[in-house]
Amino acid sequence: MADGLDFRQTWLWSQAFSNPRSDSSTEEQEYFRSQFLAMRSKVEQLVSRIAVDMPGMTVHDITHLDALWETASLVAEGAVNVSPPEAFVLGASILLHDSAMSLAAYPNGLEDLKATVPWQDAAARLALAAAEAGDDPIDPAHLPPERVRQIIPEVLRRLHAQQAEVLAGQAWVTKDGQQIGRIAHSHWWSVQKVEDELSQDLGAMAQRTSKLIDKVKLACLLRLADALHLDSRRAPRFARALVKPVGISDVHWAFQERLAKPHVELDAIVFTAGQAFGHADAEAWWLAYDTLNAVDRELHDVDLLLRNRGREALKARRVKGAGSPEMLARTVETQGWRPIDARLQVSDVPRIVENLGGTKLYGDDPTVALRELIQNAADAVQARRRLEERPQGWGKITVAIDQRGDDVWLTVEDNGIGMSEMVLTGPLLDFGTSFWRSPLALEEFPGLMAAGMQAIGRFGIGFFSIFMLGSEVKVFSRRADRAREDGRLLEFSSGTSMRPVLAPANPKQLPIDGGTRVEVRLKRDPGRRGGLLYPGIYGNQKLQLERIVAAVAPSLDVEIDVVGKSDGKPVASPGDWMSMSEAQIVGRLNPAQEIADDKAAEKSFIRPLVSGDGQIVGRAFIELDRWTWQAGGGWVTVAGLRANQLRNVQGILLGEADTASRDVATPLADADTLARWATEQAALLAEHVLDEERQAKTAEIVLECGGDAGALKIVKWGADWLSAAEFVDQLSEADHVHISFDGEFSYEEDEDTIHPKEFRQDFRQAADVAYVLKVDGAILRGNSGTWPKTSARPASAKDSNVAHLVRGLIRQVWGDEIEPHTPNAIVGMVNSEEIRRDIDRYDAPLASDELPF
Repeated sequence: MADGLDFRQTWLWSQAFSNPRSDSSTEEQEYFRSQFLAMRSKVEQLVSRIAVDMPGMTVHDITHLDALWETASLVAEGAVNVSPPEAFVLGASILLHDSAMSLAAYPNGLEDLKATVPWQDAAARLALAAAEAGDDPIDPAHLPPERVRQIIPEVLRRLHAQQAEVLAGQAWVTKDGQQIGRIAHSHWWSVQKVEDELSQDLGAMAQRTSKLIDKVKLACLLRLADALHLDSRRAPRFARALVKPVGISDVHWAFQERLAKPHVELDAIVFTAGQAFGHADAEAWWLAYDTLNAVDRELHDVDLLLRNRGREALKARRVKGAGSPEMLARTVETQGWRPIDARLQVSDVPRIVENLGGTKLYGDDPTVALRELIQNAADAVQARRRLEERPQGWGKITVAIDQRGDDVWLTVEDNGIGMSEMVLTGPLLDFGTSFWRSPLALEEFPGLMAAGMQAIGRFGIGFFSIFMLGSEVKVFSRRADRAREDGRLLEFSSGTSMRPVLAPANPKQLPIDGGTRVEVRLKRDPGRRGGLLYPGIYGNQKLQLERIVAAVAPSLDVEIDVVGKSDGKPVASPGDWMSMSEAQIVGRLNPAQEIADDKAAEKSFIRPLVSGDGQIVGRAFIELDRWTWQAGGGWVTVAGLRANQLRNVQGILLGEADTASRDVATPLADADTLARWATEQAALLAEHVLDEERQAKTAEIVLECGGDAGALKIVKWGADWLSAAEFVDQLSEADHVHISFDGEFSYEEDEDTIHPKEFRQDFRQAADVAYVLKVDGAILRGNSGTWPKTSARPASAKDSNVAHLVRGLIRQVWGDEIEPHTPNAIVGMVNSEEIRRDIDRYDAPLASDELPF
C-alpha cells in the first residue's frame, strides 16, 4: 500500500492470520491467509479497469481494497473478534464489493451491460428527458456513442453490488462464493435488510474449520470500512490533475484529497484536514460535512444492530463533529470563512404546502383535488400494466362519497402498483419530488422506465392538493407484489401541521388485489355552494358525482367507476371518447348541460384530428361561443385529465402541460393537422348550416386555424352574404365597394338622430356597402398568448383571418396597387333617414376604353 499502512500490518490481519490464537491452529491461519492472497492477485487485475470505465471516480483500485483492512480495524480493534475463516470471508467480500465497477466484470463486456434492466431504464430516461426538453429524439435501442459513454458509469454503479455476487460464484473465487457474494452485495443494502437477509450464521468452510461465521458482523464491518475510507489516499492530487474530474466528481476529489487518515478518540472516529479549506473550497467542505454525517448515521445504525444481537459491539460508534458544522470545523478546518448551517430552509412547511399545493396554485375549484387524486391512481395503474405486461385497457379507479355518521368522506381507490413503506414515508411526503422521476423508482421497480412508463405527475405536488378538501386524510396501500400483511396505513389527522402516523393496515381495509385507497373527510358539505358537487366551474347548481368525475378525466385511459351509479356502468372507459356521439362527448365535458337525444340532434360535425403519422390527437368540432367566454366549451386534456377550456370549439384536444397545476396546456396537434381538420369543418358547415352569419363567424375560426374557408360565407354585401368565390364574382361586375372591417353597423349616439331601437329594427344596408364580421377566432387564449399562433401556420395557409382574406380578394380582382380612401358615405337607411359613416372605399381601376384621353 503506497503512502499507507500495509494491510498485513493492520490489527484485523494480525489478530486473524499472524498472531497465535487459542481457538485456531497455525495451519488454519495459513490456509485462509494463502486463500485470500491468491484471490487478491486475481481481483487486482479486475479492479485496475475501474478507472477506465468510470472516469472521474476517486481511486477504486487494489489500494482502496487494501485500505479497508485498516478502516475496519479502526472500529473493530480490541472490541470485535474475527476468526481466520471470518477474516477470509471479510477479505474476500472486500475484494469483491467494488470489483464489478468495470466492463471487465461482464463476460461480454458492454453487450452484457446493454442487456440489463438498469441499462434499459437509463436509456429510456435519456430518451424521455430529451423529449421533454424538446431536444433531438433519442432511440433507446440505438444510443449514439456519447450517450453510451454517459450512462456506462451510472449503470455500472447501480449494478456493481449485484454483479459482485455473481462474480463470487465463479470458480476462481471459492466454493463458498455464494455466501461471500451475498456479503459483498450487502454493502449496497439498508442495515435492516442486512439483518433480515444475513442473520443465519454460515457453517464450517471447506472442511478446514468447525467455526461458525457471523455474516451480519462481517457485513457490518465491510460497510463501515468502505464508508470510512475517505482520506487523501483515495484522491491523490497528482491523479486528480490527470483525471480532470468535473461537476460533483471534482468536488468529491477536492474534499477527499485534503482529509488525513481518520483515528479514534474514545468512541468517536475523528477526521482531520491536512490542508484547511479556503473560501473557494467551501462547496467541498460542505460535501465533506454531508458525507461525514452519512457515515455517522451508518455507525449509529450498525452499532444499534450489533448491540441488539447481544454479540460484539463496535469500538467506535460515531463521527466527531457530525451534526454540527462549527464542531466539525475544529478538526476539518476552514480558513478565511466560518461554516454555519445557513442553508435556505422552509420554516413553515404547512404554509408552503398550503400555498403551492392548494388554493394558491390550483385556485378555489375543489374538483382540482379530485383530478389530482385520479391522476395519481392512473399513474399507479399504468405502472402495474407495464411492469406486469397487462393489457392496455386493464385496471380500474373507483370513486365514492360516503356518509359516515355526521361526516362525509371522499374515497379514490385504484388497483395499481401500490406503495411500499419506503415510498409512503419518502417521495409521497417529499413536497416537490415526483416518485416516478426519482432514483427510488428505479430501485423499487426495475424495468419500469424501460417498459415505457411516462407518469402524468411530474412535480411531486399533486397529492398535497387533497388538503384543499379536508385535513383528515388516510392512505391505505399495498404493493401489488407483496403479501396483504405488508399493507400500510398513513394517516394525517390535522393536515400537514402535524406528523402523519404510519401503521400496519388491517388487510380488510386494503384494496383486494393490491393498490392504494385515499380517503379524505370533506371539510365542506359537498352539496353546498363551493363543495365538491357544487364547484361553480360548471355552472350554478349541484351536480352528480359521476358527471364531475367524467368531466375532470374525460379521456383517461383507465376505467373509472363511481360507487352507487344507478346504471352500474363505468363513468368512463379507455378510448371511449373516440367513439362517443357528439352529444355524449359534449355532455361529458359539460356536466351541468343536459345530454341531448342523439336521434333528435342535427348532423354531427365532430371529427378526429389526425396527425401526419396517423395518431389521433383530438376529436372536436367548431361551435361558436355565444359570448367572449362561456363555461361549456371543449377542453384540452393532459394524459386524459382536463387542463384548460377551449373557445369556439367543442370536444377534446390532447395536450402537453405548460404549468405544474396543469391548467395551461398546449395542444399536440401541429399546424398541418389543425389546418386539415379546420378545412374539413368548413366544408361540413358550408354544406349543412343554413345560418349564413354563423358560417361567417365560423370562417374566422377556420382561418385562425390555418384552414381553407372554402364555400363558407365571409362577407355581407348589401342584403346578401357571400362566399369568397361569390365575392370575387360581384367585385368583377362592380365599379366600387364601401366596406367595413369592424363588423356590422351599430347605432352611434353622436351621429344618429333616430332612436337606437328603431336603428336595430329598421336599418337597411346600402347595396354598395359590405362588411366583415369582427370575431375573435382564437381557440385558446391565456397569459402565454393565443393558440394557434400565427407563426405556426402551415405554408399552405394564405390568410390569417377573414379581413385579410377579403383584402386579398380585392387586390386579386382589382390589382395589387389598389388602395382605399375613407369618405363619409351613406351606408344604409332607417326608414327615410340616411345613415352615414366614415368607411373604406375601393374603386375598380378604369378599363382602357374608359380612359379620359
